[in-house]
Amino acid sequence: MKKLCLAWIGLCFSGFTFANTESSQGFNPDEITYVVTMSANDKSVAEIDSFSSFYHKLVEGNEPSTLAWQFYRGSDEKIYLIERYENSKAALQHVINISPGGIQEKEFGDFTDHFAIEKITIHGTPSEELIESLRAVGLPLEFRALISGYSRK
Repeated sequence: MKKLCLAWIGLCFSGFTFANTESSQGFNPDEITYVVTMSANDKSVAEIDSFSSFYHKLVEGNEPSTLAWQFYRGSDEKIYLIERYENSKAALQHVINISPGGIQEKEFGDFTDHFAIEKITIHGTPSEELIESLRAVGLPLEFRALISGYSRK
């Protein structure tokens, strides 16, 4: 019985190790994720929904290294935007795109007409260049360093 229990425990741990290794394949430790907390600027639900649909399609078409761009409505009346980037370079490209002279400058003006950004929480390990560009914007920022995890595309 003791041998059977030890064999079962060994099998469980080896299965766990295999599963853990399996899920880590393709893990991108350079991924950067933003959680943007916003409120709507005197716009109707329909206007917010329509603009959110337009804007996510704009980002999807212009930024191939942006992995996800998703708007959520909270029960607290806030709008939450999840932005996932392949790495700091991809996140920095978004900053360049919405900056003066960038290809999405005008649309970002429309974005700020619809939303008031209250806070951006950055998850991951951003480059110094990205951190500097985000701080230059002057919005409240919070940084969260990765401890452990996985992601799939």
